Amino acid sequence: MKKSKVVSLKEAMQEIQEGDCIIMGGVVEDRRPIAAALELIRQGKKNLIVLAECSLSEDMLVGAGCVAAYRGTYTAIGAFGISPSTKRMAEAGRIVIDDIGHTDVCLGAMAAMAGAPFIASRTTFGTDVLNPAYDNVAKIRALARNKEMIPEKKYVLMEDPFYGRGTVQLHPAMKADVLICHVQYAGEEGTVRIDGSLVFDHFAAHGAEKVIITAEQVVPEEYLRRDPNRNQIPCTSVDMVVEVPWGGHPGQVLNFYDMDIPFLMDYVGKAKTEAGFKEWADSWVYGLKGHDDYLNKLGAARLEKLRAIPPFGYRPRPKGGTRS
Repeated sequence: MKKSKVVSLKEAMQEIQEGDCIIMGGVVEDRRPIAAALELIRQGKKNLIVLAECSLSEDMLVGAGCVAAYRGTYTAIGAFGISPSTKRMAEAGRIVIDDIGHTDVCLGAMAAMAGAPFIASRTTFGTDVLNPAYDNVAKIRALARNKEMIPEKKYVLMEDPFYGRGTVQLHPAMKADVLICHVQYAGEEGTVRIDGSLVFDHFAAHGAEKVIITAEQVVPEEYLRRDPNRNQIPCTSVDMVVEVPWGGHPGQVLNFYDMDIPFLMDYVGKAKTEAGFKEWADSWVYGLKGHDDYLNKLGAARLEKLRAIPPFGYRPRPKGGTRS
């Protein structure tokens, strides 16, 4: 039997260094590594560079002053609006932002997975992504601990040399020092099974220098290997595994629990101001020793109301959004 990769959440987050380029798996409020983000805040991490998106988990890091720069695309929390801490910090000039296209994030992760330095596309033609006035890649590269994680150029335009179909954009691979990914199941040796959308986590896992998996359940490898077609990330790509039940709260994790709408509304409302974010963080981050305290504060009754109902994979709501 191979050595177990299971560690505590505290141990795993201690691997993150100042100036690291990190990707947080999942998307918007779905399968986000929230427990990991809150532990990073407790540990006082600084000058991180977040890649790909700046939604729920990343926005919490931004609000806590853990993030120096962001290079990616989507900057909102779904129906709850623009990521409030990121908006506030950007307007105050306290974070460097370099926008790239939605599809280019996925293509960049795919290139990193393949070991390719770049990939060609046309997806951002006609947008300000290609406007030199908004090119901040050099500023972000200067902030990175490992300069090799950030490209020297944002993009290069060239003529298609194979089919003669005009100009294409060469988009650099999106590499990272660390991928932190929250999933439904992980084996003790690191095999990962994700229910629902993979987003681009299965690409990023092969393009990151280090991969940390937080999982709702850590299960025997033998169980996962009975049905290998359902596994998306091999154990050989994973460095650490952490069992963190409810680790995506207040977001949703398919087949486990739905989003906590009142919690999300409270966060978004308070994070719009520095004082409001501090109030929220004092209550839900700094005032708690860790994830167990977080769950105890939420309470079993509240969590049970979020638990997914088979066969839906989430908690059905009647029209109007209020749960029965």
